[in-house]
Amino acid sequence: MIEAMKMWIQRWEVIISQIEQQGANVHPLAVQPGAAEEEIKEVEERIGIPLPSVFRELLKQGASEVGVYWSLPDEAMLPEELKEKPSGDFGWSLRGLDWPYFGGDEDDPDERCYLQFYTAGNGDALLIKIDDGKADPAVWYWGHEDGEFDLLAPSFTEYVERVTRLGCIGTDCGQHRPFLREDGLDLRCSNAQVWLKWLDRFLTLTLEQASANLEMLLEYASMHGADDPDIQDAFARFDRSEVCSHLISKLEQTLRADHQQAWGEIIVRVCASEAVNWVRSLWHGDETFAAQTRDYLTAHCLPEEEGLTLVIRDIESREEKGSIYPYTALHRLRHFRNRSVISWMKPYVAFPIDGWDLLLAESQPSAEDLLDWLSGSDAERQTAVHAICKMMKQQTVPTTLVHVQQWEQLLSYWRDKEILRNNKRVFDEAISGLCSWNAS
Repeated sequence: MIEAMKMWIQRWEVIISQIEQQGANVHPLAVQPGAAEEEIKEVEERIGIPLPSVFRELLKQGASEVGVYWSLPDEAMLPEELKEKPSGDFGWSLRGLDWPYFGGDEDDPDERCYLQFYTAGNGDALLIKIDDGKADPAVWYWGHEDGEFDLLAPSFTEYVERVTRLGCIGTDCGQHRPFLREDGLDLRCSNAQVWLKWLDRFLTLTLEQASANLEMLLEYASMHGADDPDIQDAFARFDRSEVCSHLISKLEQTLRADHQQAWGEIIVRVCASEAVNWVRSLWHGDETFAAQTRDYLTAHCLPEEEGLTLVIRDIESREEKGSIYPYTALHRLRHFRNRSVISWMKPYVAFPIDGWDLLLAESQPSAEDLLDWLSGSDAERQTAVHAICKMMKQQTVPTTLVHVQQWEQLLSYWRDKEILRNNKRVFDEAISGLCSWNAS
């Protein structure tokens, strides 16, 4: 057991190190030494049963607690076969061992068939089955929302081995079910093979290698995006029209909205000017991909006023006359960061203001714009003061000078007019942040 534990730890260290080098978010590997006999007995007394012998030996001779966590970069596009983006969330804890609560009578013997050894971030549980008397118990998953049980492995040691080979994938059902078969996690299934091949490529392909030819560079960009100037420089070594053609092809070939958006963002980073005519054409044909991607490309590739006019006309043609849903406007217009949005949205603003406030904040308002809204209708005033607070939190400032004394007087006036405590609090927050705007 000690040798197996050493081997697992080495593999976990390699996984964490390699995936961190590729820009993934990781937590330091947490492995606590094996537990003392007294610690194990204390837990056994608390739960009222002896632990299965192999599991007990692992906790004593191997590790009393393990924690592995990682998540891929947001930019990473997984193969189309994988509907969920895997992440790492794996471990166990001696002190965390307890009886799970399935929603019934806790004293019912049927509720004491499993011990919970790990809890996912979403509340789902990993369990060892203890009512079959096995020294190395089977591992099961239980979903707290749907009440479903999944067999993950016929033994705990086999579970650790399989999960480790899969990169320490996460606990919740969206993570493990793509790789699940009758006897648990199956490394031979097609999804597992697709995932392992992609993961190996992600961990080993370098930008230097990828820069050798355009196809490999496109593959690298699909894993890392193109925000990095070094990646943009690598694309610049190829013919820009050819790059644009290949990227458009990648976008048009995928059916997944998240992949379309990701390819769109790469187009904007590396060949926005070459894509202008293609983006214009998107407004005259069938909508073959997500509208949000077309809006994003329009905002970043077309001349600003042209693009803004196209999106606003489309919004107005789709919404009920005289009424625009705030989150529709927010999601479709926030990419423009254009003051023209402010005058357009004003006639539509009404309670509830959620969505309108963020759009105002992100449309580069001047100090005069915000003062105008603060002096307007109740909905405009609440939109403005919430927008001001959001801008302060984001450390953004109006495009023109803020005269603090004038602002403080106006904000104090409207705060004193407010009846609801929460509304007063928002005005107080805006007033307290004026010094940071003045410093800017």
